[in-house]
Amino acid sequence: MNDQTDLTELRDLFADKPYPTADRLAPARAALLAEARTKRRFRPRAVGVRRLVPAAGLVAAMAAGVIVVQTVNSSAPASAAEVLRLAAEAATAAPWPQPRDDQYLHYERIAESHSEKGVRNVVPRHNTGEVWQSVDGSRTGLHWHKPAKTVPRGGEYKELLIRCAGRGSGSPTYADLREWPVDREQLRRKLAERGDEMVSGTDMATRTWYGVRSVLGGPVPPAQQAAIFEIAATLPGIEMEELKDVSGKPGIAVTRVDNLGPGGTVSRESLIFDKTSYVLLGGQDFVPGQGREVWSVTRPQLTDTLPAWSKTVKRKSCA
Repeated sequence: MNDQTDLTELRDLFADKPYPTADRLAPARAALLAEARTKRRFRPRAVGVRRLVPAAGLVAAMAAGVIVVQTVNSSAPASAAEVLRLAAEAATAAPWPQPRDDQYLHYERIAESHSEKGVRNVVPRHNTGEVWQSVDGSRTGLHWHKPAKTVPRGGEYKELLIRCAGRGSGSPTYADLREWPVDREQLRRKLAERGDEMVSGTDMATRTWYGVRSVLGGPVPPAQQAAIFEIAATLPGIEMEELKDVSGKPGIAVTRVDNLGPGGTVSRESLIFDKTSYVLLGGQDFVPGQGREVWSVTRPQLTDTLPAWSKTVKRKSCA
């Protein structure tokens, strides 16, 4: 799909529809989910708090997200680990684009944040960033940081995404992720290495969890995404709860608690899934007395070229 108008129309067409819907999944998988969820009841856990940390690879400015915690109904999975196992099935069951290395993944990053108790360092915002990501990183990409709804006259900028030579590996490209192993122990080490860049010196489980969240901040090939969910299902300290995604849609969340918030405060970081299809909707970071962030990444579309207006965007210094 090369035409920007087609991309926009396609995004708008599916903007209010979960993808994929359960009825589009394979009949065998639907039967498996029905059996797994029959006569299961979730026992609610105490609600904790989450650290407000920008999700890796996501736009930094965000706006007010609403959180709802409820008892999951009787058809819900029995545990957080089961949610992640069902998400692994969904990752490989849904249709997914197969990009060439010379193409772009075109998607949106949407985030909201707001403070609690008037904390000044958390600015209430709703932000949408439109991204054209080079599949293998060999081509200059593009990021359009759209005006925040709360600041309609400011905060907009456009920048070229330039892969810098000689400054470390940086975030893995989609082509890099496609080559990551699906062997659980090898992939676990990869995720822990990624997490070590953010929370160096913590235990293996915490570094792995941060690696999981970092990688899932952008498009991930289905086989690797499924394996990542299966690894996350084995981590200690994960809980299940209901949270709303950035659009306000109720989802089922897997949350992990740590003490890596400001000043060592307890924090909660969540992955949010569709309650029917178990497709990843996004996530939430929440820290008590500070604020919360809710984020999502839309399903990518493929394009061969950048929009024509990108030619007017000035080249930024390598970062």
